[in-house]
Amino acid sequence: MRKKSLCILELVCLLLLAGCSGKPLPEGMEEDTLLEKGREIVQQLNESQWQDVYDAMRADGQETTSPADIQSYMEALLAEAGAYQKETDQMTTGQKLKDSGEEYATAVFYVKHEKDDMLYRIAFSTELELIGFQVSVR
Repeated sequence: MRKKSLCILELVCLLLLAGCSGKPLPEGMEEDTLLEKGREIVQQLNESQWQDVYDAMRADGQETTSPADIQSYMEALLAEAGAYQKETDQMTTGQKLKDSGEEYATAVFYVKHEKDDMLYRIAFSTELELIGFQVSVR
């Protein structure tokens, strides 16, 4: 019964997220362009192109990670979720860094994998530089 309740709660959250785009994107950013750039990063992550993801990162992001860090992070997640199958939904949202006040945008992708679904959050500066990403098994 508890598992059924959790599944219903997840479904409600998914529907709420899918039905809105969150906060508006920073001025000058376009949703289609943001989603296109985000999909490129998702593809690179699923094709083991760790160096390409690292190279796309803004300098401050490169200071806190490495291609090897990206590889170990993704390999652990992909071992659990299996191979990429298809994107099932997406959304975008604008956000602001608390410490600096810098505005940025996040492209969010819901992706079906062989064994499990995954959620990809790909964050970009207003200049469309990759500033970070988070991937989780759902």
